[in-house]
Amino acid sequence: MPEADGREHASPAVADAVIEERSRLSIVWVIPIVAVLVGTWLAYRAFTERGPLVTITFESAAGLEAGKTKVKYKDVEIGAVEQIDLSADLSGVVVQARLGREATRYLTENTRFWVVRAQVSAGRVSGLSTLFSGAYIGIDPSTEGRPQRHFQGLPVAPVVTSDVPGRLFTLRAKAGGSLEVGSPVYYRSADVGDVVASELDESGNHVTVKVFLRAPHDQRVRKNTRFWNVSGIDLRLSPEGLELDTVSLTSLLIGGAAFDTPKDQDPGGPVEEGAVFELYPNRRAMLQPKLTVKRPFLLHFEGSVGGLVDGAPVEFRGIQVGEVRNVRLEFDADTNKLRIPVLIELQPERIALNSGGAVVSIGMDEVRRNWDDLVARGMRAQLQSGNLLTGQLAIGLDFHPDAPPAKINWDAPIPELPTIPSPIEELKTGLSQFVKRLSEVPLEQVGNNLNKTLEQLERTLASANALIAPDSEAGSELRRLLRDLADAAQSIRLLADHLEQHPEDLIRGKGAE
Repeated sequence: MPEADGREHASPAVADAVIEERSRLSIVWVIPIVAVLVGTWLAYRAFTERGPLVTITFESAAGLEAGKTKVKYKDVEIGAVEQIDLSADLSGVVVQARLGREATRYLTENTRFWVVRAQVSAGRVSGLSTLFSGAYIGIDPSTEGRPQRHFQGLPVAPVVTSDVPGRLFTLRAKAGGSLEVGSPVYYRSADVGDVVASELDESGNHVTVKVFLRAPHDQRVRKNTRFWNVSGIDLRLSPEGLELDTVSLTSLLIGGAAFDTPKDQDPGGPVEEGAVFELYPNRRAMLQPKLTVKRPFLLHFEGSVGGLVDGAPVEFRGIQVGEVRNVRLEFDADTNKLRIPVLIELQPERIALNSGGAVVSIGMDEVRRNWDDLVARGMRAQLQSGNLLTGQLAIGLDFHPDAPPAKINWDAPIPELPTIPSPIEELKTGLSQFVKRLSEVPLEQVGNNLNKTLEQLERTLASANALIAPDSEAGSELRRLLRDLADAAQSIRLLADHLEQHPEDLIRGKGAE
């Protein structure tokens, strides 16, 4: 019993409790953590793959709108405008545009931006698609130069972009004519380039024109190549008739330039990009020999030079050898007279050509000897009519052996060529002398003598009328004499007829019958 009771009251064995710390991270937090990690990764990736932000300054924001205006290259979208603000000095607008990552390496100091709008320039229409889709920003990317993020936008779209192969050349002219940006450049009537810039140089005396020639035509430009202006119409009257020279209808409307090498010249070697050439005013000027020597001479005329202007030609028997540079009025203190000095520029090489047509370069000593000899032989300058329609005058050089002896004073600041009066001046002088002599005639005395002579003539005629009047004795005697003369003439006529029929009567006599 006691054992039974002991078993009955004994406590069962109890296991030791194991205490484990429960994780504080619930599975519920996994989702937001993963979302944060993914978001961070996406943000990092978006940041690292985000393209560059560029700042472009334009004169106006016309047609641009933040968040809508795109940046395109060859009509492919590569970015968008994010923000548009006024510049600090209010002179323009600052546009911030985000470009694609692939455009980073093309953002250099030579990269250009502009706003593409519908426009017509130099006879060309561009940007018509923007009438429906709106304006966008164009880009001309470049890998040359230093990296850059701030740009000055172009006012208009460039005529030539960097992806077009070719080269730039510079032309210099006294006047640009109707050449403007976008005007075509021709080679033998084919459009091979464009005018990309035209502006006055720093001195203001010349116009600098930059032209771009597309490859492979840029290789046609050699050292002796010449450019000329083909703007408008080159119309002239020649012995063959009326000549019209124009490259194309386009050049007639919007102008342009052309280039070629004269046939009688060697083209010369190749030239580098940026080479400078002279732009001739027309094709005729381009074909003229390229003469480098120009000698100033002074002419003095006593008569009127109305119609003689700067640029008028100086010709020797119809061939131009120079041009007028200046015409002015001068007071000679020694003689107290007004004179009209005319400054001309001659090209002595034109007269010294003696090598089969090739241009011969001569020195000043030879120039003096040649001109001294010409003047000694009677070479003189005189005014002559250049154009009968406009009344323009020219200066002609020719030999006049009867001209008074003269010499050129080479010690003067500008050598003076001797002149003679023009034929018109000689006619005016002769007419003036005739009028002067006529005014010296005593017309009153001549008139009185003439009146006396007329009175004497009237008296003589009156006496003659009295003698031959029908009722006068002299008249009767005169009529009787006339009748006797008529009878005598008739007798002589009868005698002549008889002798013609009987010539033997001259020997035998009339009584022999």
